[in-house]
Amino acid sequence: MKATPLGATALTAGLVALLPLPTWALERLYINGSILTMAGERPSYVEALGVENGRIVFAGPRERGLALRTANTRIIDLQGKALLPGFIDGHSHYINSLLVANQCKLYAPPAGPGKDVPSILSALKTCASERQLKKGELLIGYGYDDTVMAGGRLLNRGDLDEAFPDNPVRIDHVSMHGAVLNSLALKKYGISASTPTPAGGVIVRKPGSQEPWGLIMETAYLPVVEQSEAITAQQEVDWSRAGQMLYAQTGITTAQEGASHLPQIATIKRASDAGANLIDVVAYPFITDLDKVQAFIPVSQWGRYNNRFKIGGVKITIDGSPQGRTAFFTTPYLTGGPAGEKNWRGEPTFPQDLVDKAVSKVYGLGVPLLAHTNGDAAIDMFLKAYASARKGDVSRPWNVTTIHTQFLRKDQIPSFVKYGIRPSFYTLHTYYFADAHIANRGRQQASFISPMRDAIGAGLRPTNHTDFVVAPLDQLFMLWSAVNRVSRSGETIGPDQRISPYEGLKAMTAWAAEQYGEQANKGTLEVGKLADLVILDRDPLQVAPKAIKDIKVAETIKEGVTIYPQPPGGLRPIAAAPSTQTYRWTAHSCDMDDVNQAAGREWTLVSLLGQPVSTARPPTLRATAGRLSIFGGINRLNGSVALVRDQLVIGELVSTRMAGPPDLMALEERFAGTLRTVNRFHVRGSRLELLRDETVVATFRARN
Repeated sequence: MKATPLGATALTAGLVALLPLPTWALERLYINGSILTMAGERPSYVEALGVENGRIVFAGPRERGLALRTANTRIIDLQGKALLPGFIDGHSHYINSLLVANQCKLYAPPAGPGKDVPSILSALKTCASERQLKKGELLIGYGYDDTVMAGGRLLNRGDLDEAFPDNPVRIDHVSMHGAVLNSLALKKYGISASTPTPAGGVIVRKPGSQEPWGLIMETAYLPVVEQSEAITAQQEVDWSRAGQMLYAQTGITTAQEGASHLPQIATIKRASDAGANLIDVVAYPFITDLDKVQAFIPVSQWGRYNNRFKIGGVKITIDGSPQGRTAFFTTPYLTGGPAGEKNWRGEPTFPQDLVDKAVSKVYGLGVPLLAHTNGDAAIDMFLKAYASARKGDVSRPWNVTTIHTQFLRKDQIPSFVKYGIRPSFYTLHTYYFADAHIANRGRQQASFISPMRDAIGAGLRPTNHTDFVVAPLDQLFMLWSAVNRVSRSGETIGPDQRISPYEGLKAMTAWAAEQYGEQANKGTLEVGKLADLVILDRDPLQVAPKAIKDIKVAETIKEGVTIYPQPPGGLRPIAAAPSTQTYRWTAHSCDMDDVNQAAGREWTLVSLLGQPVSTARPPTLRATAGRLSIFGGINRLNGSVALVRDQLVIGELVSTRMAGPPDLMALEERFAGTLRTVNRFHVRGSRLELLRDETVVATFRARN
């Protein structure tokens, strides 16, 4: 029998007088709308929903709810709108929301202006003008999609140099796995013709030379990610609220930071402790930062919210993006590699033995795991690592989610069922990137991307996500993509993998709550759960499937309090942010000759702890504008450097954590360890000496 959103039966009305009244009083009572509980395998509605002290205390007949009201109860007339559980973010990169308010949106149409190179440059110039960009300031754009550029004409370093000769410009790739940089930005981040392409990375070179031509991807992009711009404590609070409003206006009440390094987690924690959070934020530290994050927030404190923030588990990335042609497949791309490679299948981020060790380490900690797997070969690698970690014993519950899982093969689905692995799919690719996938992978494989129908049919309870900022935050458009599977060009992509609107909503609410292990508090409108709610102008189950994308979020409510639209007078007060000071190693802040001579030059290590360094790939070092960029022989390391009261201070060094020959690994480890002890330096012409007190511990010669 079809559930009806409104109207009590005569029997229900007759029972109202027989039920005892509770001792608590309702703060809010929602009536006269489609109140969709999302509880159960089929749609079910209630006529009224009561909220008190941030939780749902009543869900049932209208007359029964009205009988519970007091003089202080606020009756909310929904006027036919739909009330649902607040949407739960299956996967995104929350930390980017703090930054994009100050960046230029360059998504391809209809989400943005980036249809071709001239459109991108025009949008950048408008953005720079509106922000009154000054000479030398960094300009950042996001959402660049090279798969839709007209005629295959891609953005390069020369385009950006011509448009912005006096500013470093960084245009982040829509996959978030790379960027296009102009010459000043390449210099800022320490990337040059002599920079080797790291394993698992891509540096596109100018034809006929070794000069970087702008686009860098995957592990080659990590030095850029790690050199994030410093912000003040008050900016952390202000930008956190602004970023969370981006989530709230799409109905999201729980957001994910899906691959965090320690500095990002520290930023989120400081803002949370200052009372910034409007919604819940869950962070998953990247596997390479796991030890440092454990030292900062012990595992014993994970999984519990503190000021609406918690560590949810660990993230492992096994491959790249299919539209960027860096995802790892068992068969070659039809279009070759991103730098023209032949017979290109992509590459894993880490080799199988390191993936095995990483997965086993997380399993040993007993915390949830997110595993980024796009290509079918990467999924094979993860399934092998999972089986190795569990050694045949799957009796102990373990919360594991594969992120994206786009090119899941039919024969891999039974393993997901056997192991209880939850896939979080990315159906927005059926719209934004379907044409690129058809070109890269062929129509048959592209039509099976994000196979939600087969996964649900096999008994899995998948979630769905935007991967913001790769795709815009738009939960109703995401739902539309799962239900309709229509591409940007209007073509249906894999109609046999369409799901019902109710199943699509489950993937955003009840099943998403299970992904976080929060089903006791979130995901459905049931008594005792948090009053995390979203009001839509129409019920997604009562409109034509093609009209779902046109539904608007009217209101978002977190624990009984409306956060979007922001009420007059603002929201609850924020605690005062602590004052901090940021030091930068720049010539204008220090007139010491040594600083002026050392900064901006590349130095090659010639001796360490009194022993000569004779390897063919010795470590190098460059310090510019307060940032230290190091090539250790295998990995890139980045950190801050400052001169404080005549003492040299080197901040935490962040490494790309790639493996290599044991002798180089040992040298790199000694070098990094020595740097942490340095507090003085001298420059003598083309010679740089780093000292610990009065002892020279490392000597370099200038390369330029």
